[in-house]
Amino acid sequence: MPQYFSRLLAGPSLDAIPQETDFWRDRELSLFSCPSADADYALTALVFKISRNPKDLLAHLRRIYFCYDQRLSEQLYAALLDLMIILDGKGTAISRRMIQASQSRLLVQQCQDLLKTDGQTPPANRYSLFSKGLLASRELVRSRRQTEAQHDYLALANDFIEYSQLEQAMDVLETGINLQHDRQDLQLALLELYKSTKNRERFQLNRQRFSDSGVVLEGEWLELAHYFEGQAS
Repeated sequence: MPQYFSRLLAGPSLDAIPQETDFWRDRELSLFSCPSADADYALTALVFKISRNPKDLLAHLRRIYFCYDQRLSEQLYAALLDLMIILDGKGTAISRRMIQASQSRLLVQQCQDLLKTDGQTPPANRYSLFSKGLLASRELVRSRRQTEAQHDYLALANDFIEYSQLEQAMDVLETGINLQHDRQDLQLALLELYKSTKNRERFQLNRQRFSDSGVVLEGEWLELAHYFEGQAS
C-alpha cells in the first residue's frame, strides 16, 4: 500500500521525502507512540482535523492510509466514503484508484458499494462523517456541524494536554464551545488553559467572539479578565 500511495501525488516534492511512510503520518499522530493502545486516539486526531476542514485532501489520504495500515476495515470504508462525498463527483478517477488499492482490507460488499456507478451514495456506517443528513446538494457545512457534535471535545483536549500540546487543546475546546454553547465544562477547561499559558490576547479575542455568537459566558470569564488586568498593571 505505501508504494501505491507514493504514486498518487506526482511531482518533485515527493522525491525530497526520505521515508515514504513519514509523509502519510500526520503531525498529531507522532504524539501517540504505542500503535496497539493509542491507535484510536491517533485516528480521532485525524478525524477531528477532517471534520474541521472537510476539504483537506491530504488529511483524507492520511486517514485512509492509517486505517489501511491498522487493518480497520469499517473505518477504512468510512474514510473512503467520506473522500467520495467531499470530492462530490469531481475526483472519480482518484477515488476509484484508492478503493481498488484498498480492496485487500475491505469486505467484498464494501468494495461493491463503493464502486457502484448508479449515482447513489453508498450506505454509511457509524464511522462516516459526512453521509448523515447530507442533502443532494452536499451541504457540507451543515453536515460538518452535525458530525462534530458527536465528538467528546473535553476528552480529546485532555489527550492533547497529556502530551503538552496546549495550543491544539485550546483549538479543540474553542471549537467545542462554538458548537455546543451549553458545555460549561469546556469553558472552565479552556479558561484554565488561558490562565496557565498566560495567553491574555487569545482569551480576549475568544471572549469577544463567543459573546458575539450568543454563547452565555460563565462568571469565571469575568474573573479571569480581572486577573489579566491585574497582571498587566
